[in-house]
Amino acid sequence: MTAHDELVGLLEALERAGTSAMALARAGRTPAPWTLYPDEYGIYDRRTRCQFYYHSHAGVEHTVHVVAISMAPSGWPQALFTVNLWAVGDAYASPEELTRHARAFRLRERRGPASLVRVINLVFQAFRPEIEWLQEEKERALAGYRSAHPGADPFEDRSLEILSRAAIDVRERGRRLLAGLGASA
Repeated sequence: MTAHDELVGLLEALERAGTSAMALARAGRTPAPWTLYPDEYGIYDRRTRCQFYYHSHAGVEHTVHVVAISMAPSGWPQALFTVNLWAVGDAYASPEELTRHARAFRLRERRGPASLVRVINLVFQAFRPEIEWLQEEKERALAGYRSAHPGADPFEDRSLEILSRAAIDVRERGRRLLAGLGASA
């Protein structure tokens, strides 16, 4: 079974159970913009040094930062994106470093609700090409900004928040993968 197939099965099982990855992260608490869930440290795995957390922005965008996952109200991932350093307080890392981190990202399931941790791990596995592409696209956006605004610091420009974005459709990806396998069989 591929990571994608397992991700679809898990998201569908959560849906049938009347819950979602975001609901598991919030542990029944009402979402409040900029509040980190499950707590201020998220879920951190000391052995792998990987971490994730969920938060929502004011307005309609719901996100859960190598990459952020935008979640639809249905509880399914709808986009992957990267943000400017000021938005998350990060230090600069090159696209190559971020790609290495993305490839190594893996949380042990006992670090939080198993289904939630599994969803995050599977998104990193199933959409690794998109996550890696986003790192390069982020660097291109920064270079474009520097070219258009000589001497300005793109990391301090509050109007420059999302640096790269890729819409994803987990179910559609599955249909395309299935169609591709059927055509080659």
